[in-house]
Amino acid sequence: MIDPGTIDLTEFLHTWYGAPSRRAAPLPDSCDWLPGPLKDWHTLARRWDTRLTHTTSMIPPEKILTADGKAVFMVDSTADWRWCIDPDEPDSVFDAEEYDPVERNPERLADFLVHNTVREAAFAAAARTWAPAVPDEALPEILSPMEEVAFGAWKWPVPGCRIFLGDGALAEIVEVDPDSGWEVHVAAPGFASLSRLENISGAHWRTPGGSPRTAPK
Repeated sequence: MIDPGTIDLTEFLHTWYGAPSRRAAPLPDSCDWLPGPLKDWHTLARRWDTRLTHTTSMIPPEKILTADGKAVFMVDSTADWRWCIDPDEPDSVFDAEEYDPVERNPERLADFLVHNTVREAAFAAAARTWAPAVPDEALPEILSPMEEVAFGAWKWPVPGCRIFLGDGALAEIVEVDPDSGWEVHVAAPGFASLSRLENISGAHWRTPGGSPRTAPK
């Protein structure tokens, strides 16, 4: 498995979004209280003009506020799910669906930010495709040039999503139902990295159309 800590986000963003538009600039002094990984992420993200999140939204660092001991730093696109930091536990992430009590996320903050950045790249990629109901026997061929990233298990958007990287592409898979196979989403900066998928038996590829991940039955 790929250790999330070995993924260089600067290099990753350059590959998926092109060269940055500007040099790094420090955040305002009012952000000094934020954990280092979160400050580093925003400092890096501000070098690109393009949007780096699509199914989630990062709260601008100068607008992150603490309430009841937690500070929301990210929400999903419908604001139904939230992710928080705790100033007393700067290396931790807490999350919950709206109105539910927050729980500790399985990932450290640094790995969480890599996880979200990598996953979101699939929604901005120039080349994207997905296939529902991929049988077990077709999955190894789809993933053969890739290696799974050892990200922690998230409850959002659906439990069980796994991410693979390699051969210039990114794949996210989830077993929707043991009887109906896998939902597989594959993205790449260019279509050449996806051409091999067309000949894989058992996988019926579709254009993404913004399709969300399917919730388990």
